[in-house]
Amino acid sequence: MAELIADIKLRWYDDSALLAEEPRELLELLLDSVGVTSDVARDMMEVLLMARAKDVSLTTAEVKSGIAQLRASRKSKRRDFGMTDRNIQVWLRYFEDIGLLDSVGGKHRFAANKTPSEAFKRTKEVIKESVKYTDKLLEKVEDAYGIR
Repeated sequence: MAELIADIKLRWYDDSALLAEEPRELLELLLDSVGVTSDVARDMMEVLLMARAKDVSLTTAEVKSGIAQLRASRKSKRRDFGMTDRNIQVWLRYFEDIGLLDSVGGKHRFAANKTPSEAFKRTKEVIKESVKYTDKLLEKVEDAYGIR
């Protein structure tokens, strides 16, 4: 497995959270569950989901434009908040690092152009590797403190 740059913070909610009806609420729950609380990242993922529904891959500029359009349609007061090219690239890279997205020919899409749920299977592998590392680290900590 490639060296991971991403930092994943897992959260979970009880099943009553699944009763949310608004697509944006469900998206926020999904992203919260993997520790993503940035408005730019949430907007980006919404733009990518809408593009996937149309089976379209997007360039970074198209992602940024989609976020701007999404915020305009919501009449957001802070339409340009976090909209630097660098920030957009950082979030795209994060989603690539956790295996959810890939970039082919300068266009971004869900990994291997799969559905988001299929693409997330790669993210689960990343989480599994993180758990394995934590197990090894716990053993080292126990040894270091003389715990048997």
